[in-house]
Amino acid sequence: MAIELSEKQIKDGWQIVKFGEIAKNISKRVEPSETDLEVYVGLEHLDPQSLRITRRGVPADVKGQKLRVRPGQIIFGKRRAYQKKVAVADFEGICSAHAMVLEEVVGKIIPGLLPFFMQSDMFMDRAVAISEGSLSPTIKWKTLAIQEFPLPPIERQKEILEVLEKLEDAEEKTVSCLNSSLCALRRLADYACNNDRGKDPLPEFTRYRLKDVCKSNTKSLGTKTDPGYQFSYVDISSCTYPGQLTSLEKLTFKGAPSRAKRVVKDGDTLVSTVRPNHQATCYFENAEDVIGSTGFTVVTPNDKAYSKWVFYCTLTKQFVHNLSNLMVGTSFPAVSDDDIMVQHVDFPEKTILPVWEDAFNRIYKSYNALKLKQERFSTFRSLLMQHLLLPNEGGVQ
Repeated sequence: MAIELSEKQIKDGWQIVKFGEIAKNISKRVEPSETDLEVYVGLEHLDPQSLRITRRGVPADVKGQKLRVRPGQIIFGKRRAYQKKVAVADFEGICSAHAMVLEEVVGKIIPGLLPFFMQSDMFMDRAVAISEGSLSPTIKWKTLAIQEFPLPPIERQKEILEVLEKLEDAEEKTVSCLNSSLCALRRLADYACNNDRGKDPLPEFTRYRLKDVCKSNTKSLGTKTDPGYQFSYVDISSCTYPGQLTSLEKLTFKGAPSRAKRVVKDGDTLVSTVRPNHQATCYFENAEDVIGSTGFTVVTPNDKAYSKWVFYCTLTKQFVHNLSNLMVGTSFPAVSDDDIMVQHVDFPEKTILPVWEDAFNRIYKSYNALKLKQERFSTFRSLLMQHLLLPNEGGVQ
């Protein structure tokens, strides 16, 4: 992929650099069982298009050699680069070996700009293009290091960094509010839905097992389904906590994966049976031609008035903890439909149900509004970087 700069751009100080001239790969290996470090960050802890790390684990969670990481270093997901995972470490610890640990090479790029540069579509598109492999495409450092990119002059870099840092600060405040609303949502769920933490239900609440008040909807698409039948497909990877749908893929029965079978109706809650500790649950209020993966248990309440309440019950720490203790398997630890259906839930009397649901709905509405604001920040930042980091003339040929 050739890059050309015009005479004016060269005169203005633009230059073409190899990635290895502005970044270096730090590859110090650590055995999790032999380290005194207390923090582990895997690719699952990184949020796409966010430089902040808001989740983390501990070395005891993992096996096999990992990478040493220090504050200020960049963690870049070299596996499945299309997920756009780049973050700046603010801790001493270890990270996934499916990442690269990078540091800026100061000279041609100013301190602080590299993480933003790596978030740009220009960089990410190239990273995806040079990934090798089909099932888990991965980038090799020696291939990435020789990739060429246009880079603005130092003075323009300073201006760019100032704008991006202000935008990052505004987004960080939004994220702080977002996390507060998420915390409030989970605390309310923990308080009201209980899930049998050894405490009695609240007054005017009754404790049940899910199977006493819900059914496991096992209705599935059969082999005689019209090959041209179109539906919206929900995979486990499409759901993130708290019940957020990242995508709904439009498929036909003929072109769908074999796991696309579970029929979803209005008021159903989907609970992941595969890696339930990842908290993949979602709720469908208007489910028209929606099909879920067989990796979900589809929970249908006997009384439709409690449809959304069932979903809120799946958001508690205890619900997730209970299922995590029942997981079986190593590569894809999972639970059964029965494991999910025997979980305890506390239901309020119907006379007070609207009051409790209103409290949940208000917090959830606030969370969704803040989530949308954060996504708009991310989109704007991406467009801004595309404008600021690419030459105004010439460009990539």
